[in-house]
Amino acid sequence: MSSTRLPLPERTRSACCYTSALDAGEAFCSECGKALVRCMASEECGGLLDDHGLCTVCVAPYLQVDAGALKTARVGGAVTLPLSLANLSSVGRPLFVTGLWSREAMGPWREEHLGWERLEAGETRPIPVVAREIERAGAHGLQVMVAMASRWRWRQENFAFIGNLTLMVEDPSSETGPVVNIGGESAGHGNMVYISGKAGRDTGPQQTDQAMRLAMVRAEREERRLGLRGIDADTWVPRDAELCWTGFGEGDAPFDGPILAPDGVLAAGRSRTRRQGGDGDLRLLVTAPDGTLDEALSRLISRRHMEFYIESDRLVLRVTGGGGLRVNGEAYGEGKAIRLSGNDVISPLVAAPDSLSLKVSFRTEHGRVGRIVFQRAGSAR
Repeated sequence: MSSTRLPLPERTRSACCYTSALDAGEAFCSECGKALVRCMASEECGGLLDDHGLCTVCVAPYLQVDAGALKTARVGGAVTLPLSLANLSSVGRPLFVTGLWSREAMGPWREEHLGWERLEAGETRPIPVVAREIERAGAHGLQVMVAMASRWRWRQENFAFIGNLTLMVEDPSSETGPVVNIGGESAGHGNMVYISGKAGRDTGPQQTDQAMRLAMVRAEREERRLGLRGIDADTWVPRDAELCWTGFGEGDAPFDGPILAPDGVLAAGRSRTRRQGGDGDLRLLVTAPDGTLDEALSRLISRRHMEFYIESDRLVLRVTGGGGLRVNGEAYGEGKAIRLSGNDVISPLVAAPDSLSLKVSFRTEHGRVGRIVFQRAGSAR
């Protein structure tokens, strides 16, 4: 890496929101009133999410062309670009690099293979990228896409970032072949890489003395296309989606709104809710047709039977009760995580699925799921 001091990760919210977030019990900023949508690892990082679900305290990649770079190749050949990827997390959070691709111009993505995955905070590692289509003089666009994940306990948030380069090729008729001098001037979100054929045969090695940063831009469409985030290529569930609860008794469900618990998780089960003085969020009990409590069936529901959270722009149900549950009739055991879609039906009791169920409905605008409705069904409340 260059000896130049690297930039600190940018915060995603105003200072007043971070001040309010110091109190784990606060759901809204006491000054500006904005909802405090916390990072899944906020217990460790204290971070808040931006509008695209990113915590820059945890996910702070830095991509550069290394100093001392000089390569030679003829037009029609390939050029290896010496790039390095760094993790600038200021709180010691590791990143996991799960994929690397490159492409010339707007051609198809070409996967580049890495022999490693974990990138510790403050660590820098080289990444191999090759420009293979140097076939003519002029400007050649090159894009590099890096997929990475942030992990916290059993959860994982996936992201993809793109860096851009422009390769300028001159004088392909030189006998020595074009000299790829990596360095130069800013070109939009990327940088210019000059390839000059004017170096003579006797010219010694020339190296740039400074590294060059490549700005990394979020690639939300590519994230969904690659299956890293979202329900599919056109639909996604943001962390600030509103959850609404219908058919529940007084105090048995949270207030309508986004999940603002410090860990981003809603607990559902037999336990009383926080509104009722307990430690749960959604209370699930079975009632008989006459409205009385069915104690036998209710005891089959664990105190914390399942959890709901939004991960990588998907609504996820995690089974935490020993008795398991059903989703659309299919049984799942403890520890299983299921991605939910619109019109899914959750039955907490495997042996008596009709006694209590939750139907999930999505309200979507332009691909963004803005509201998720949970409708309780079964016997009378």
